[in-house]
Amino acid sequence: MARDKDYRNTEYCPILDKVEEQKQVLEKEIKSESARTKIVYNKVNNRDSVYHKKFARIYNNKCAYCGALWGLLPVESFEIDHFINAASFPDTTEGRAEAGRMNNLAWSCISCNRGKRGITIKSPYNDLLNVDNGNIARVFSRDKDYYIRICDTYQDDKFIQQFYESLHLGYETRRLDYLGLQLEGKYQAEKDEKRKHKLGESLSILLKKRNRIAVTDRSLL
Repeated sequence: MARDKDYRNTEYCPILDKVEEQKQVLEKEIKSESARTKIVYNKVNNRDSVYHKKFARIYNNKCAYCGALWGLLPVESFEIDHFINAASFPDTTEGRAEAGRMNNLAWSCISCNRGKRGITIKSPYNDLLNVDNGNIARVFSRDKDYYIRICDTYQDDKFIQQFYESLHLGYETRRLDYLGLQLEGKYQAEKDEKRKHKLGESLSILLKKRNRIAVTDRSLL
């Protein structure tokens, strides 16, 4: 299954589990504790709120699009994304409520969120690129050098190409984020203190390189 080969995960990453159900549970919690809530987005988007942290945990604290980890990257590097962008909805209270409903939200790094902001996702791509049920892992994959690539089936699809390019999924930083995940997993699993120390040093060097590259393109921070 695609979820077993999810390009967003290394061998050390847990797979996404019942994301849609977990989001429904969180939405019910929010509305039970704040009955007047009309726009759920406003509740989970507040970085100081417990809902923000609970929402991130549903996605294993990883960007739903590229797999970058909150923990290797700072909290400021992540946002709540509207899967169907807000511009696709009427600029009214009802429109903002519809755009900000729980099942239209995803945990995203700033780079992916802001890169896709101007993209309007319509059928059949709203299903094809679904980040919650693993469908997106049928569209993109990792190559042997750990870069994210478009799968052969969609190589000639203009919309998929636009999505891929707008989110910078082919950039070097995406590869380094993945290698960072791999090193972090090895570090956590390692029992030998000397090897653990070496892994920690390697991870630190990799993250510094990643951040130097990102500084040259502010959209990747």
